[in-house]
Amino acid sequence: MGQEFSGILRERIAIERQPTDRDPLGSAEPLWNSIGDFWAAAEAMRSGRAEAGESRSALPRWRFVLRETQAIKPGDRLLWRGRVMVITSVVLEHRLIPKTILQAEETR
Repeated sequence: MGQEFSGILRERIAIERQPTDRDPLGSAEPLWNSIGDFWAAAEAMRSGRAEAGESRSALPRWRFVLRETQAIKPGDRLLWRGRVMVITSVVLEHRLIPKTILQAEETR
């Protein structure tokens, strides 16, 4: 990322979190609360080991870089270009340019 940081943030992503509240019968609510919309840079990652074939580890994985935020947690849902993903990793990087790095896996 040798370019100007703000110039590489070209993708609009939405982050959602499932509430921990329960309905009167004790079931989890199927709703998702919006955490926010963010500008991000997206990069495809390797799917996993070749011998995994069609297993869960073969689902497409993505890396997103965005401005620093502490609002996103692993397990949140990421929506991007009609794709639904689960965030598997959140790293806060405090180097020259503070940023958040997300790894997300597509769901079926």
